[in-house]
Amino acid sequence: MLPPENILPITAEERHHSFGEVISLSVQNLIAFVSSQRPWLEFLALGSMDLPTSFSSAVSRSKVNLRHFVVNYSLITAASITLFLVSNPTALVTLATFAILWLLLCFCRDHPLVLYGRQVSEKVIFFGLIVGSFWGFWLTHCFFSLVLGVLTGVLLCLVHAVLRNPDDLFVQEEEVVVPSHFLHWS
Repeated sequence: MLPPENILPITAEERHHSFGEVISLSVQNLIAFVSSQRPWLEFLALGSMDLPTSFSSAVSRSKVNLRHFVVNYSLITAASITLFLVSNPTALVTLATFAILWLLLCFCRDHPLVLYGRQVSEKVIFFGLIVGSFWGFWLTHCFFSLVLGVLTGVLLCLVHAVLRNPDDLFVQEEEVVVPSHFLHWS
């Protein structure tokens, strides 16, 4: 999300995107996001599972793993929610509708939303989606199933994050510490 002072100007060409172009751009952004996931073999490496030695070790493991496997954990939580909502087809359609709306209006947009020639604030979009989501889930009587799915997914992710030893994870380029050679005499 860009702060209001850093919003890019919208050209006339960008104002007249067709619905198909918006969907295509959103799908491309979603594919790029999902492709940034860690391989599932690395995620499920059974040789890297062991109990932490202390509470501080468990907390540090979970921080590293949650950062490293964020896309995998998101997919597991989404799958858990879907499994809990499969018993109620109306709830599943409601969830799919709001998931698409969230993706299109918040996560896969490159430019500000313009309606009737006026730019819509990010706060208004978030507030509308949150209120609309709660209203839709409340009316379809699937709120309890949704909460159970989220809690189950989060619990599974936290258990994995604590049990997975991050010592064998590959270090990302932005996390690499470059030696300074401050005390190097040669």
